[in-house]
Amino acid sequence: MKLAFSVDNHIDVNKLEPAAVAARQAAYLSQQRVGVYVNAGDTFNDFRRSRAFFHHLAALAPQTQVRFLAGNHDLVNGISYQAAQGPADPLYLHERVLAIPGTNTVIVGNNGWYDYSLAPGDLHQTAAQFARWKKAYWIDGAIDQPVSDAQRMNRVLATTEAALDAVGRRRVIYATHFVPTPLLMVYAPDHPRWQMATAVMGSARLGALLESRRVADVVFGHLHRRDAPLTVGATTYWHRPMGYGIKRLHEWQGHDWFAEWRDTLVVLQA
Repeated sequence: MKLAFSVDNHIDVNKLEPAAVAARQAAYLSQQRVGVYVNAGDTFNDFRRSRAFFHHLAALAPQTQVRFLAGNHDLVNGISYQAAQGPADPLYLHERVLAIPGTNTVIVGNNGWYDYSLAPGDLHQTAAQFARWKKAYWIDGAIDQPVSDAQRMNRVLATTEAALDAVGRRRVIYATHFVPTPLLMVYAPDHPRWQMATAVMGSARLGALLESRRVADVVFGHLHRRDAPLTVGATTYWHRPMGYGIKRLHEWQGHDWFAEWRDTLVVLQA
């Protein structure tokens, strides 16, 4: 079975018409006979709009199982911390396992989070200083969160480990939004704001866990750059976000959103 993954579509930021996006994506998924489509987050700046979009897409592509995760943008509006950790929607893959029928493959979904472990050590910032910077300068400061970033990331690790224990020796594809490895990070010592932002990109501890458990494939986004597949031991990382195609932040190779979505799909076989 063909499995397709996408991330960082940012439909609202890119000023795209949601109904037209869903129609073209559904037609392509049907044409390519994709059995499962997973979007790993940052679809809208509102969880309610993301949820509605994926239900519309699922209705237009009934032959494809559609699932979605929430990135930080999706969590800014429309959902509480408590709801985001629970079964907020039947299509919501966070802290869930999707078994692929007739195969030995499962998809483990988790939104992910961060614990400042990807920040360069020479910043010499404490956790409290990173947290204050995030609250003042980063969009995530608006996200409902009654726990610390470290506590939220600890939950990601605990629920991920429990899911891996539950699936045993099956082949695992892990889908998440945030960066799980320092090997694909980008640092810019001449840009202090970005150097601080690296703290909220993800967690090196997640990648260490996935590699130690010999997870076959890890699909993620958030960093808004496109990389060649990276294999570490038994684990291959896939980082191909669609990103922004706006005047101020043009990360696309062209100007056609559909071509960018199609060409950044990660397609794996179950």
